[in-house]
This record gives sequence, C-alpha cells and structure tokens, in this order.
Amino acid sequence: MCTSADNHLPQRERGGQQLVWVTLAIAVISPLFFPKYSRAQIQDSFDGGAPIWQLDRDDCGVQVIAHQRIPSGGRDAGPCESLSLQTGPGTRAEFIYRIVPTEVINELVASVWYWSQRPGARMSLRVRFPFAIDPRTGQPAVARIGNVAYTQPGQWQQLSLTNAQQQLVVQQAVLRNSMGREVDLRQPYIDAVTINTYTGPGTENVRLDDLRIDRALPVQLNRLENRSTTTMQADAATRDAFPVGVVKRFIEYNGEALPWLKANGFTGILMQRVPDAAILREANQAGLEIIAPYATVERKDLANLLAPVIAWNLGDALLEKDLPRSVDIAGRLRRLPGVLRRELVAFPIESHRQYRSVSDCLAIDLPPPVRGLTPAEESAWQSEAILSAGHAPHFLTAIASGPSGALRDQIEGLARFTDTTPIDDFGWHATWLQTMRALETSPRGIVFRSSGALDSGRAEDFQRAGVLRLINRFITLTQTIVSAGAATTELTCYDAAYRARHVRNGNLGLIIATSTSSVGTMPHAGNGKVLRIAIPPALRGQQIFRFSGMQLERMKLDATPGGSAIDVVAPDFVELFLVSNDSAATARFDRQLHQTSSQVGFDRWQLVRESLKRTTRDWDTMRQTGLSAPTDRAYAVLRQGNQALDESARVHQSGDVASAYRLLRRADAWNVQATGQLIDALAFDQDRIVSHPALHAPNSAALYIGMLPQSDNGHWQADPTVLNPFENPQLWERSGWTHDRRREDLARSDVQITERPESGRTALTLSVQSLSGQPLPGGYAGTMLRGRSQAIRCQQGDCLRIDARIRVRSQGPIRPHRGALIYDSYAGSELGLFVRPDNKWHDIRLYRVATNNQPLQTTFELIGEGELQLEQFSVSKWVPKSAPLPIRPLVGARPDALINEPVR
Repeated sequence: MCTSADNHLPQRERGGQQLVWVTLAIAVISPLFFPKYSRAQIQDSFDGGAPIWQLDRDDCGVQVIAHQRIPSGGRDAGPCESLSLQTGPGTRAEFIYRIVPTEVINELVASVWYWSQRPGARMSLRVRFPFAIDPRTGQPAVARIGNVAYTQPGQWQQLSLTNAQQQLVVQQAVLRNSMGREVDLRQPYIDAVTINTYTGPGTENVRLDDLRIDRALPVQLNRLENRSTTTMQADAATRDAFPVGVVKRFIEYNGEALPWLKANGFTGILMQRVPDAAILREANQAGLEIIAPYATVERKDLANLLAPVIAWNLGDALLEKDLPRSVDIAGRLRRLPGVLRRELVAFPIESHRQYRSVSDCLAIDLPPPVRGLTPAEESAWQSEAILSAGHAPHFLTAIASGPSGALRDQIEGLARFTDTTPIDDFGWHATWLQTMRALETSPRGIVFRSSGALDSGRAEDFQRAGVLRLINRFITLTQTIVSAGAATTELTCYDAAYRARHVRNGNLGLIIATSTSSVGTMPHAGNGKVLRIAIPPALRGQQIFRFSGMQLERMKLDATPGGSAIDVVAPDFVELFLVSNDSAATARFDRQLHQTSSQVGFDRWQLVRESLKRTTRDWDTMRQTGLSAPTDRAYAVLRQGNQALDESARVHQSGDVASAYRLLRRADAWNVQATGQLIDALAFDQDRIVSHPALHAPNSAALYIGMLPQSDNGHWQADPTVLNPFENPQLWERSGWTHDRRREDLARSDVQITERPESGRTALTLSVQSLSGQPLPGGYAGTMLRGRSQAIRCQQGDCLRIDARIRVRSQGPIRPHRGALIYDSYAGSELGLFVRPDNKWHDIRLYRVATNNQPLQTTFELIGEGELQLEQFSVSKWVPKSAPLPIRPLVGARPDALINEPVR
C-alpha cells in the first residue's frame, strides 16, 4: 500500500526517436501560402539510442523476450530495431511508433521496412478523434486505417500506406455504427504508426528499419495545444469520472511503465505522491487516468498537464478525527477554477456517511484474504459499509492484489532462519474470488492495492501481474451489466459450497457464483461435485447462458419441488451466467466473449503452469526428506494435472478454445487439490488456533521442511521477563501492559482484572458496550478498545512464538467482522489472527520473526460490542544449541593447543 517517492522511481529511457523535419521552416509557414498541404517528412533510420516501438495491445499473451537497437542486420546491413517475441493463440500483438500529431490527408505516404521469419504482419496508422469519448474507456475514440500486409518471409519488405483520408471515411462509418450517429468525429489526427506483428503461436523475431512519413502535415500548433490543455482539461473537469457502463481498473502505482499497465488491462493508476511532469505526460500518451493527491493542485508548474487526472484524492485510511481537515480541503478544491476542478475521492476506514457528504465517490477497502473472513462475512461487511454511507453512493472497491510488505518481510525472515529459498507463490485464486464477489455490489471501479511494482521481475510479481490481467479481462467482459446493475437477493446453492447472486441491468442480467470452500486461506473449487443453483420465479421466463467455460452454453432448467434450478458439473472457482431474452444483446455479448476467450485461456494457462511447477517441486521435496511416499495420492493428482495442462495447450493451438479451457480448469482444480493435501500433511499445532506466515502462501513446504532440522538444533525458551499481570491489579500497574480507548462518544469500554468462578483463576477482561443501543460497525471502525502487552526486548532475526489463552463473547447476534484481532508489532494488524466471538476458550499461537531491533509488543483488539478475556500470555524465543567446546589434548608441548589433524 505504500509507494516510492517520485525521486526514487526508476528512470526509463525516453530517447531514440530521431525525427528529422526536412523542411521544418516550410512546414511552419507554408499553411499561409499553400492551404492544401505542406511538404514535410518524418524519418527515423534507427541508427542509435533506445528502442522506440512500444507494445500497445495484444490478445495472445505476448512476452517480449528481447527488444533492442542492434548495430547490424538492417536492410542495408546497418543498424535497425530488433524484437524477439513469444506469443500464444490469438490475433494481435500490436506495436506502435508514436509521431507528432499529423493531419489525415490523401497526400500522406507512410512506410517502414520490415523483416520477419513468417508472413502475415500488418501495418496501419492510428487515428484519434479528440471530441468523441469512448464510453468504455473514457478516452478519445481510436481507429486504425490501412492494412498493409507483410508477404515476403525472410526478406526485407517496404510496407507503404497511402490514401489515408479515403480509408478514414470507412472507419468513421464504423464508429458511427458503434457509438451512434451523433458522435462528434471532427478534427481527427494521426498519432502513431502501428504494426500487428502476430503471425501465430510461437517464437517470432522481427526487425524494423527506415520509417518515413512523406508529405506529413502537422496539426496546427494552436489547435493541438488548445485541445490538449484548455479543452481536454475542461472535459476532465466536467465529465463523470466514474460513468455508468464502465468498471474502471486502477492499480496503486509503484513506478511501473504506464504503457505496460495499459496493455495489462488497467484504465488508471492511484498515486500516493504528487505526480511529476514526466508521469503526467506519459499517462496522457498511454491513455491512463490518474487519481492524484489533492496537493497536486498546489504545483503551478503542472497546471497545463493535468488532463489525465480525473479525481483528487482526499486521503487514504481516513479516520473520524481527519474529518474537519477533509471538509476544509474539499471546500477549497470545489472553489478551484473550472479547468482544475475534479471529482473528489475519499478512502475512509470509518465515518463513511460523513465522508460521503464531502466527496463525490467513496473507496471501500475490503479486509485482506489473510484475515480469514468467510465470503458471506466479507460481503455482509461491505454491504454494511455501503449502506452506512447513505443512499446509492458512487463507490470504488479496493482489494489487496498480493502479499503485504509485512508478510513479505516475515517470509524472508523465516527463509533466512531456516536457510531456505523465500516463497515466491502467494496464491492467486483468493484475489480472483474476492474481486468477482466485489462485482456483486456494482462498484464504479476496482482499486488494486499494491506494495511493490508489478514489473519488478520477481516471480511473485510476475504471478500477480498475470492474475490481475486475467481479472481485468473478466471485468471488461461484464462491466456493462455490473456498473449499472441492481443486485437482487442471494440465490440458494446446493450440494457444492458456493454462493451466488443475480445482478440485473435492464434486459440483461448476470449471475455470479463463487466457491466458499477452502483449506485455511487457500480456496478450493467444486472438487467434482455438482453445483445446483435455485432459480427464483422472477427469472424462470429468462434464458440463462453459462459463459465461464469461454463459450455461451444455454442452461437447462430442471424442475424441483421448490421451483427450478440449473446444474453445473465440476464447477470452477468462479461460475458466470448471462441472463437474457434479448437475442441482439446476447449476440453482441457472444462476439465480445469470442474476442476475449483466447486471451483469458492463455493468461490462466500461464498461472496454472507456474503453480503446478511449484506444487510438484514441493511434493518432490517432501519425498526426498522422507515425509511422503511415492504411493501418496497427491502424486497421482499431480500427474493428472500436468497431463491436463499439456493437453490443454495442444487443444488451444488447434483453435478449440472452449475444450482447451475445460482441460485447463481441470488442471487448476487438481493442482489446488494437491496443494491442499500438502497443507494437511504439514499441519502442526492442531490443538490451537495458529498464525504462521507460511500458512498464507500455498507453496510453503520448503519453509516447513526447513524448520524440521531446527527442532534438533535448539529449543523454545520462554522469555523470563514476560509478566502475566492477571493475578491482581497491583501487578497490572507495574507490568508495563497498557490499554487505549477510542471513540468514547460511541461506546463505553472497561479494562478489569476479573475472577472466573468456574476455575477460580483471574483474567484480563476488555469489554465494550454501545452507548446508542445500535450495533457498532465491524472492522477498524468498530474497534473501541485495545490492550497491549509490555515491551519485550528482541534482536533482529529472532524467531518468536507468542502464546495466549483467550475467550471472546458477543453482545447480541454475531455480526460480520466482529470479534478479536491479535497481532504483534513486527507483522502488524494485516497479519493479525482473527478470532470470532463463540464464547469458548481458545489456545492461540503466533509465529513471528523480529524484523528489526525494536521491542516486541502484542496487541489484543476487541472489534464491536462484547468481551475479550485473556487468561495466559507468554513469549518464547528459539534458542539454538550451543556449539560443543573444542577438545583439548591430554598432553602436548603447549597446554592450550588443540588436537592437530594427522599428517597426510
């Protein structure tokens, strides 16, 4: 959730584009004398500098293996630009060369020399329509004109395009057909040369040389500047930042290349620091939107670059005490001149109704998956937060896209302690499921929280980028229904552990069914069961099509004693159904699904392949250490998974996307099944509730196994300085334990040493009662009282075990995200152990690594109304065995000499 400061962002090379305006003076003054066109030329011979072609869009999961300017190999044996690509099934891998905005005229001639091993690449020009805003993206509409094919494999060929204006007329007709006849297509201009390098799955080597655009007429400077500053900023100030029909996808920015984020399906970035001029320009070029800190308006030097900014952020993790300051800031922002005015976004963690009154859009952070809330608890808590904000607010949903920085630090510390390789697989199904459940509430956008750069090159970030790309495709596919949908009641699911909800938008509806089965925090799919979803009477006259298998499959409604139902055999983690009686709308959706299915299949294939590799590796490690036998069922499951994955790739290449995806889902389910068996095989401390960092990473066998030799090399030793201040109040006063209260205007809270009549023992009791008689909220907003242990001295690298015995009671019905949260000062509340109020005594245990030299403190936090009792508390440190003393000789010339090695 933290971002790097602007001056720490990685610097990217921006050079390499050598534009030679041969008759620059004529180009500037000739419109005065030659109204038709002026003779100018754009030329790049690719002789030096950094590579300039950029990946713009693809549907084949393209990976750029190498991209560079090479000193030889061009069409005249000189320098050229070289690309080496790996592609999967699809239709495009489009690279662009940006040029200065140029008028679309028939006299223009664009050409580039191209070399490839296979035929089929195609060259076009990209045209922008500055007054036509695409409702799907919120950006100016784009069209491509020309379609010049490369036909001479293994040879240099000049691809040349003419008659641009004539070809533009065709594309304008296409846009009017898709966007409506009233769309404003005035003043189009060319801003890039594009080449679709895709020629089929596999490895492709490409070279480009000598790009030329002859008789180019630059867009008049005053028209372009006026559009890019005054008009575009006015548009940004007046248009709806989060319109109906679009679910925008933002990533918390950590220095990634913006064109790369765009290619991965994001529509914008959330910045925690004031953007600099370079980021604003790059965002404008990449077509990405920015939610920027409100302090950005204080930078006068950025005033003319703010077109990509669609909203000012009032702040993150806002509390009730921050409200007066936020009201003052919002008032000042609303009084800004029109070109600087934007919608206001707030990220509160309490007082949602009050922040709704000062902002245009609320962002609600969902609890991280490591909290362990059930899907029903998570959805109920989110619904509470939305309802507490008032009637029908515009809102965004913020979701953790991967492990927090604290979890990474703990994993790396344990890896050092056990001398093993750090875990690089934190699982991806939980993020997918949480996002799809979030769509049930019809948000206007999803903000993916991120603690590191997606393009860092680390394996865990590669996995994270892959699943977010997959999720973005699902959101794009369903956003027209979701963003304006009205959620109905939850649908009843039978047999398999799933929950389902119907979202309706006019004639179209969407049923989202998600798995609720898990082992720890690791989600499971249907495991071969049949999912039966009861269809309410209001939907019985509708046609229902399943499309989570990457094809529209009309479902048969089976009669049941209570009405009717649909059955899904061996359901996926997420099952999606289109509800429609509109044949035209269904056909449009089918076309969109057909365009997306190959991309979804390739993205998921990569994720499953990497996860299967890691799970297979971990089970091999289990066998090598004697913790499993070759006859264990998991090995047969893994063989089936790998066979299904290989068969899926072969079927996909044949063009049968639906059958390939079916095999892929099967491979994924088998991999997760084997991972669950691994977690069960390595389970320990089963007599208590345990929080261990490795439990939050599916492929964590290496850490567990690495800890086994440690058990023979040391022992746990209780820290003698820890006091149990529960015997009497006097001991409490000098123990170093503390407590703090918050929101005393909402609740009465007490801390007491009480005696348990059933055992005669004393316990620390924290109790909270609402003053209004209304239930307190869940999550941090409902935290009114915390008890904190004494400070315990530790050194960085210490391996710690925290033990306690607690009981949690609730006043009245148990509500979502209420109970106790126990966490330490190293891992923080994000890795806290959540205990529900069941009125039972529980032994709990937290394993942690000291990540710094600060003292350890443990916090016991009571969420909502109720009572938290703490009876025992201890902290143990792992103490390795002392090294044996050196053996001294009985006799020798020197009494202090060690035994010498024998002479060889």
